[in-house]
Amino acid sequence: MGFCQWLGETAFSKHLREAPYDFPILIIIHIVTIALFGGMVAMGNLRVLGWAMRSMPVSQVIGQFRPWKWTAFGLLLVSGGLLAASDPVEYGGNVMFWISNLLLLIAGLNAMLFHFGAYQNLAAWDTAAEVPVGARRWAGISLALWITLIFAGRAIAFF
Repeated sequence: MGFCQWLGETAFSKHLREAPYDFPILIIIHIVTIALFGGMVAMGNLRVLGWAMRSMPVSQVIGQFRPWKWTAFGLLLVSGGLLAASDPVEYGGNVMFWISNLLLLIAGLNAMLFHFGAYQNLAAWDTAAEVPVGARRWAGISLALWITLIFAGRAIAFF
């Protein structure tokens, strides 16, 4: 908590916390990027699960979202980091903040395992009758993690 207290006393943190528009603008950016990123992750996962866009090749669904998804994710991390920097003592002592960060880490590890594992056979999925069970499992885990992460992130305001 020493670092959080130090950061909270910096001019940067005070400015984010006290300026009339900075915090609301950061919240808006954060929520919009959650919606964009979350929507694209959900659509990719739903396609891998075979629950949406079955007429489109999996590679096309995932590929068309990739640049937008990474842009939204970058903005999501930056806006979230700035929000945390605006009141680091409050966020540092908030159990839901730490749970949401842990879930973010787990979701990232899940995505990395998917990318370096089942995803390596993506081209074969386009012609297969069904996406392999292992890939569907990872997509289901991903979807559950991101939904849980959204709920945990929203719960930050209440803890």
